[in-house]
Amino acid sequence: MNYNNSGARRGKPKRILDPSANLAPTASSTPQSPYMYNQQMPMNNIPQQQEYGFNMPDPSTQAYGFNPSTIPQQMPMPMPMQQPSMQYNQNEPPRIDTFVPTQFPTQLLAEPIVTNMALKYGDALVDTGKQHLEKYVPVTAIKYYFAVDTDYVFLKLALLFFPFTHTDWSVKYEQDVPLQPRYEKNAPDMYIPTMAFLTYVVMAGLLLGTQERFSPEQLGIVASSALAWSVLELVIHTVTLYTMNLDTSLRTLDLLAYCGYKYVGINAALLLSLLLGRLGYYIVIGYFSISLAFFLIRSLKLRVIPEGHSTYTAIGNKRRLYFILFVAALQSVFMWWLSYHLVE
Repeated sequence: MNYNNSGARRGKPKRILDPSANLAPTASSTPQSPYMYNQQMPMNNIPQQQEYGFNMPDPSTQAYGFNPSTIPQQMPMPMPMQQPSMQYNQNEPPRIDTFVPTQFPTQLLAEPIVTNMALKYGDALVDTGKQHLEKYVPVTAIKYYFAVDTDYVFLKLALLFFPFTHTDWSVKYEQDVPLQPRYEKNAPDMYIPTMAFLTYVVMAGLLLGTQERFSPEQLGIVASSALAWSVLELVIHTVTLYTMNLDTSLRTLDLLAYCGYKYVGINAALLLSLLLGRLGYYIVIGYFSISLAFFLIRSLKLRVIPEGHSTYTAIGNKRRLYFILFVAALQSVFMWWLSYHLVE
């Protein structure tokens, strides 16, 4: 293809619009389409309202050729339709603006038949649980040993310290069942031994504090060692009864109660040691060892060697007497062993 530009006019190309000359092209009588490329329209001839139903941007106020007001606003999100109610009234049409939960479970539980069935089922579960618990823990027997009152506690403590004037050591029965400790002061209990054991731990902490030897670890050692020695003592007495082949009316909780009374004398000895030192401690330990031994011999005699029982022979009674003396003597040994290291 041959290109010949000899006929073309040389020089600068003709400028269509010179801004420095403040000239504008003459508007055509026929309106031109605003969508034609690279077309300029006079600013004073821009129609304000088009027939298409939207406003054209004003070039004098918009630098970039668009008007934010012409941007369609975001439509609000429609509200979710609520679930209609499950309850309907025959007199009014169903409403779908609110949701009322059904009251069927509440109405069902309010029925007398259902309530009675639930109560019976709960009682059956409780009875079954008690039966399973009784196989491992004698709850009823433990409740018997804690059936005490204030009068019994004072009378029992006085009997432990001054048993020499007491004459009637028998335990009364009602329909082959021994009376509760609150009605019979000769009956063994677990309340006084338990409270005496806890008081012993507190007294040990007090004495260790006055001697500047207190620490939580030391207090835990005292409590755990005393508990271990009590369990060991109970095992020794049980094995002794089995080895000697002694048939007695003593129970395991009876032995635990009788052996727990020694903590009463230990607390009294530790308390007096704060005032009189070692002298007061040994005075109380010696006296309470004698009184506790007398108390145990008279109390255990009726439980180990019942009067008027035809099956017990003389040889068997001698073994039972040895067992009673062994229990009484062992209490003074444990009293000294559990308390001597707490006194300076």
